[in-house]
Amino acid sequence: MDKVMLIPSAILGLLLVLLYLWRCLKTGTEFNHAVMINSVFQASGIVCGAFLIAGVFFPEAKAMISGIDIYIFVSGLAVFAVSAQGFHRDAIQPTKESESVNDQVPAEESN
Repeated sequence: MDKVMLIPSAILGLLLVLLYLWRCLKTGTEFNHAVMINSVFQASGIVCGAFLIAGVFFPEAKAMISGIDIYIFVSGLAVFAVSAQGFHRDAIQPTKESESVNDQVPAEESN
């Protein structure tokens, strides 16, 4: 990742970590270093995602994108997973054959 994306990612990452620290102090929650690291990675994803979106509309932004193939892969994977899940939910689940479980209601006993 070049500095065009590294610097905004680092700044946003620090802001997200500070927000997390503030919320921990406010609620009395123990600061978790894994959450801190994940926040920095999430910031990087947010910045790279913004560049990917901007690249569709602005050729200048597209020209600045280099070395983010992992984000392109993850984006493609996300689109694939959401689309496959949506197709399964909309087209497969409603058309499943119901499993035959003795559908007969027992007759009332007459005395």
